[in-house]
This record gives sequence, C-alpha cells and structure tokens, in this order.
Amino acid sequence: MSSRLIFDKPRLIFFAVYTLLFILAVRAAGFVMPFVLALIIAVVMKPLYDLLRLKFGFKSSFAATAITLLIFLALLFVAGFLLFLIIRQALSLYDAYGYMIKDYIKSPELFETLRDNLLSGRLFDTATGVIGTLFQAVPLSVTFVAVTFALSVFFLHRLEAFRDRLLKRAGESYAPLLSRVFGIAYRTVRSFISSYLVLYLITFIEAAFIFWLTKVEFPLPFAFITAVADILPVLGPIAVYAPVAISFILQKNYIAGVTILVFFLVTVIIRQIIEPKIVSKSVKVHPLIVLSAIYFSIVSMNIWVLFYVVSLFMVYRVLDTAGVFDTNP
Repeated sequence: MSSRLIFDKPRLIFFAVYTLLFILAVRAAGFVMPFVLALIIAVVMKPLYDLLRLKFGFKSSFAATAITLLIFLALLFVAGFLLFLIIRQALSLYDAYGYMIKDYIKSPELFETLRDNLLSGRLFDTATGVIGTLFQAVPLSVTFVAVTFALSVFFLHRLEAFRDRLLKRAGESYAPLLSRVFGIAYRTVRSFISSYLVLYLITFIEAAFIFWLTKVEFPLPFAFITAVADILPVLGPIAVYAPVAISFILQKNYIAGVTILVFFLVTVIIRQIIEPKIVSKSVKVHPLIVLSAIYFSIVSMNIWVLFYVVSLFMVYRVLDTAGVFDTNP
C-alpha cells in the first residue's frame, strides 16, 4: 500500500470517515446485521441467480425466492442436526453417568439448597429471568430470520436495478467512476468470500480426518458442523472439538480425547499460517498486515478488530484501484 495513505488528504479523510462509520456499525450491529448478511447472500448467490433467470428462464422474483429458501432450509437442517447430536450425546452421557445424577437428586444437600433459595427468593428471580429471556429470544430470533430472508430476496431481485439507478443519478461525470467502483468491489468481495470458503473447506477436511481417526460417530456431519462453527464469530471449531473431547474423557477414552485436543492445536497453528496468505491475496495487502490483525483480535478478544482491519484495506483497495482518490471530474 502506498505511503500516500498517511500523507494524502483524501486518504486521511477516507480513513477517518470509514473508522467512524465502522464504530457506528458495530454499535448498531443488532440493527445492521440482517442487511449485511442479506447483502453477502446476494453477492455470493448472484451467479446462480443469473443462471436460473437467464439460462432457464425463471422469473426474477421466483429465482431470488427459491435460492434464498434453499439457503435457509440448509441452515435449518444444520441447526436441527446439531440439536439432534447434542440430545443424542446428552442421553448417552446420562446412560453412563445417570446414577450420579440420581444420587445427587436424593442427597439432602440439594434439598437444603433448594429450600434456602426458595425462601430467599433467588430461585423465583432466576426462574423468572430465564423465562423472560426465552420469551424475548424466541420472537427476536424469528423476526431476525424473517427480516434477513426478506432482505436477501429483495437484494437478489433488485441489486442490478439499484446499481443502474445509482449510475443514472451519478451523471456523465461520475457514472464511469462509480461503475468501476461497483465492478471492482464485486470482484473483490467475491474473491474475499471465496478465500474464506477455501479456509472453511480446509477446516472441514481436517475435522473429518480427526473425527474419523478417533472413531467419532457421524464424522462427516460433525466435520460440517465444525466448519459452520468456524464461520461464526467467537465460537470457532473449539465449540465442537471441546465437547467431543470432554465426552471421550468422561467415558474414560483418554487417548481419543487427548488426540482430538492435540489435533485441534495443530489445526489452529496451520490456520494461523495459511489464513494471512489466503486472505491477503484476495484483499491484496501484505500478509503481515492480516497476521497482525489476527494477533490483535486474539489479544483483545475482539473479533471486530480483524473485521475492521481487513474491511478497511479491502474498501481502500477498491477505491484506490478505481481511481477515486486521484479523480477530479
């Protein structure tokens, strides 16, 4: 990246404005997240949308709805299968250690604890808080999914029309520049998403091998869930590896449990090596910058640090390549 980013006034303005907008977006993440997810779905699925619409003659609205519905059904299947595995594993653990739970239920210590909490009102307050949280979370989740679904259909259906309208309003002076920005941004975002899909594919292959080696039931579904968990901020593959390893250890299969943990550490090391190279290639910045962003994100325990650095350089590269900072129409 050119040193002009530091000394050039337009670039300094861009840096300041983007930082402010990013902070505001993080503060309002709950509000903007459906729009961001819908836009990502629209960008990723646009080639399939064009294929259905142009080659097979599907209506635009039908193609957009069918593609979005397919994605959400796939996510629903993954969530349902994950719930099935959790219940299955919980029942298996109960069969193995149910006697401990029964003994604890019959113990006088539990009765005394319940009595003390009931008399003090803590048990009632806790139960009320849990019930209130569930009543709030369920409609909120349903609304979030519904809004994201509707926005995904809308963006797929109207993305090109929205772009054409912006180009028309830009006028003869700015229309070519804006068209270059759209084209470069679309290619950059697709390249960036493709690079992370490669990383998630690597995560899937590594997890499938680990689960097959340790003789985990359903290794491929577990590996797929691990790759999906890798997409989600904060969670990551450890959200799957840790419970499986603990389950093995509780069943006194120490070799399998320790093997999973060791392989997880190896995959983390491999990920830290290859991720900066793959991501930097799509964003076209030095791998050291991406590696530093990953390091700062881990140290601060804040995934937004990584998103900020990568998105900052991505947007800057798009605008710089399009010639926005050097254009005086």
